Order: sequence, then structure tokens, then C-alpha cells
Amino acid sequence: MTPPRLRRRWGSRSGQALVEFALVVPFLLLLVVGLVEFARAWNTQQVLTDAAREALRNSVVANPGFTYEALLGQIEQALVRASLDPENAQVSVEGWKTGTGSPARIRIEYLYDFGFLGPLIGWATDDRSLALSTSFVMRNE
Repeated sequence: MTPPRLRRRWGSRSGQALVEFALVVPFLLLLVVGLVEFARAWNTQQVLTDAAREALRNSVVANPGFTYEALLGQIEQALVRASLDPENAQVSVEGWKTGTGSPARIRIEYLYDFGFLGPLIGWATDDRSLALSTSFVMRNE
């Protein structure tokens, strides 16, 4: 037990918690924002994967009415539904409609721009974006 005289000399410790909180909050916010950014990038990767799989599946099935423009339109619709910019996507298709049993390949590359952490990442690496890509191979039917 401290005497009242020493207690007055040391002062109150009520501000200590506030100072510690002020020192820790920036790190906690950076952690939370980083988790949100990672989740957004992961969601974008999943949208690209689903769009590529669905478009390639529709293209390898023996359907003479399905054109290359329809394939690109299907991918564009999937990206727009997920609020992604189709202009950032590059689609390449190989071996499409080359005969039954031959492989068909699709590859989608998307330039994902970090929203919240973009300035911080740009300051550290001079690049605010991340190149996401997905590819599939299916047999023509």
C-alpha cells in the first residue's frame, strides 16, 4: 500500500490505457483492412475461375450456335455481375472447336487494383495492382 503522499506525487494512471490504445489502434486497423483487401482479391479470383469454367464448358459442348463473341459476352456478364471491370480482363482461348476429343484451353488474366491498401502498397512497391489469372483445359465434345 502506497502512502497518500507518494500517490499524489506519481499522479493518476488513468491516461495510460488511452495512450496504449492510441499506439495499438493503427496496427489493428491495418490488420483489419488487410483482411478485407485479401477477401476482396480472393473473391475476384473465384469470380474469374467460375466465369472461365462456365464459358469453356459452354464452348466445348457440340453447339454450333455458340460463337466466340458469345463466349466473351458470357465472361463479361459474369464480371459485371460481380462489379468487376471487364476492361481489366484479358481472355485467351486455344483449341476451341478443333474436333471431338481435342483439348480446349481458356485463360483469363485480370488486373486487380487494391482499393484501401493501394497507396501503401504503391509506396512500397511502385505497383498498386495484382495480376490474377486462372485457366482451364477441357476436351471438345
